[in-house]
Amino acid sequence: MKKLSAILWMAALMSLAAIFATLADERLPVLKVGSVVYSNVTVTSVSDTDIFFIHSRGMGNVKLKNLEPAMQQHFHFNPDKATAIEMQQKEANAKFAVRMASNTNTNKPPDAAAVAQADLADAISQVQAIINQPVKQYPEQEGIAAGHFSTWFDAGAKLPDFKNADVRTTQETNYSQFQYVVCDLNPGVVFLGDDLEFNPMTKYFYTDRTLPKKKLTQAEMNEVNRLYRLIWEASDRLADQGVKVDWK
Repeated sequence: MKKLSAILWMAALMSLAAIFATLADERLPVLKVGSVVYSNVTVTSVSDTDIFFIHSRGMGNVKLKNLEPAMQQHFHFNPDKATAIEMQQKEANAKFAVRMASNTNTNKPPDAAAVAQADLADAISQVQAIINQPVKQYPEQEGIAAGHFSTWFDAGAKLPDFKNADVRTTQETNYSQFQYVVCDLNPGVVFLGDDLEFNPMTKYFYTDRTLPKKKLTQAEMNEVNRLYRLIWEASDRLADQGVKVDWK
């Protein structure tokens, strides 16, 4: 009887996973954001604050708060939770800007440094949003065979070579050898192995290392590469203004 229950549960879980996968790959003829209209949209991920998608002109992401009310409801937008998360991100960016400003050579023109600092903070924020997209979780039940890990990542992280790094070449998908994955850091839940990745060239920006990281699409990795070049370029401009970036 227990064996039959486990089989039925696994079948239900697989069906649930298929439903979530369908939602993640949802296709929309158009997505309207204010006066901007995106066509042939494929949703790749939805967080508490943003929706990430591929459209006819490339890749994009927008704030859920900027969508029409019907679409906000469709994507289960919680304005209170989103505001709290955005406040945390702003505070982190402000602290980062203060650390850089403390290294500014006051003999240099401040305006150019301020612009470069803003560009750098914006690129970093976009990188963090892509890399730290939430991964679907499922309740763990007796009888599910899963790959087991004591932790997701080792301590420490290498600062990427923002000028030359290609995160497509360093993406590791070893979790995909398991249909389901569990970790001691996340008791009571399982993840789908195909949903996960590790990448040493994005690890520096992992904001919560108690959770696994979403396997990025080719389009998302291309965008990270583009943002890395912007980070390098802004850092180079700061160096010209006598500002040393404090990478902590």
